[in-house]
Amino acid sequence: MGIGNKLKEVLDLSMNPEELLQSVPDLKLSEKICQLDSKYCKFGEKESMKNEILSYIKKNSMAPLFKILSKDIKILDNDEEFLDVLIEDNNNELNEINEKIKDARENYGDVEVRNCHYKKLVFYSRIGSKEKSLQELEVAIEKTIGGFKLELLFLGIRTGFFWNDLNLISEYIKRAEDLFKTTSDWERKNRFKVYKAIYYLITRNFSAASELFLDSLTTFTAAELISFDRLIFYTIVSSIISIDRRTIKSKLLTSPDILKIALQPDNKFLLEFIESFYYGRYRQFFERLVDITYILQKDYYFNRHHKYYLRIVRSKAYIQYLEPYESVSILSMAESFGISQEFLEKDIVTFISSSKLSCTIDRVRQVIICSRNDKKINQYNELVQKGDLLLNRLQRLTRIIQV
Repeated sequence: MGIGNKLKEVLDLSMNPEELLQSVPDLKLSEKICQLDSKYCKFGEKESMKNEILSYIKKNSMAPLFKILSKDIKILDNDEEFLDVLIEDNNNELNEINEKIKDARENYGDVEVRNCHYKKLVFYSRIGSKEKSLQELEVAIEKTIGGFKLELLFLGIRTGFFWNDLNLISEYIKRAEDLFKTTSDWERKNRFKVYKAIYYLITRNFSAASELFLDSLTTFTAAELISFDRLIFYTIVSSIISIDRRTIKSKLLTSPDILKIALQPDNKFLLEFIESFYYGRYRQFFERLVDITYILQKDYYFNRHHKYYLRIVRSKAYIQYLEPYESVSILSMAESFGISQEFLEKDIVTFISSSKLSCTIDRVRQVIICSRNDKKINQYNELVQKGDLLLNRLQRLTRIIQV
């Protein structure tokens, strides 16, 4: 066997190292697991989802993950015989990888040894062995120099996403930020924006997420993390509660990247969601919000936050509606939103008590009385205070000069 064929056998890489690392962990699998475990997943859907997950586990010999899902979380049926087969497959594959690492150390150079460790890292990540994949990740990072180390840190972030480990995500984001200070890798910097945006999303920093999502629309290449369609969805839902109306028009309603997806027949509700809010068609806005809710309930990153998000969306819609009024009847507002008076009144009271809305309710007259000038008064008072401070400083300076 020639040296080239022998080396290929040692490495056994069907794709280049970057593609290999980006292939794991499979975040689509984590989404399916999330949906299976969701109370919003219907019985018929659960059976189909179980079969898909089991098929994937079998195909990829995911013994550690199957053990967690069947014995710890218990969303899959326990099957000791099936688990034993998976473990045997894992042991055989691991022995082959270790043999190749040994061969690379004895007969080849550092690059070949490192690439074999990449394969071992991918193996542990693929089968769902969190701790061992992280241990091997650190070995790989230690053996890697230059910008490619960022690819490994990205894998660490994705591992955190897969296991919903916020501390792990935060750790690898911080390490990536530190490394970016010494490199000008613009392609990976653009991908990193999406990673950080997802992190901000799951930590409820929707404003920061929106800013990064919007900035990533024209440079998106992080397909290993989310699809472009999903990027558009996250951009819309995070931005609608984070940016003002003028920016909604310039960044969402007239964005070619947004419209490319939102104009598709299956995504028409997204465009209507933006337009109805911008143009004040509140009944339609709440109808489209229902469509958004169904997606958020099963979304891997949003499902734990969908109720919180819905409260923010409703409060922003109420604020925008009430802005032109000094007072408005509860009946009139309820009809505008297509909801009952009872629901609206209860909602408004909740937002008033949490200081989200600056208004009061006259229950006798069934009227909402708006505090129209709170914001302007605060701005005026702040301006006067700054003016007084500046005037005092000028007067002191004048006295000093005269002396």
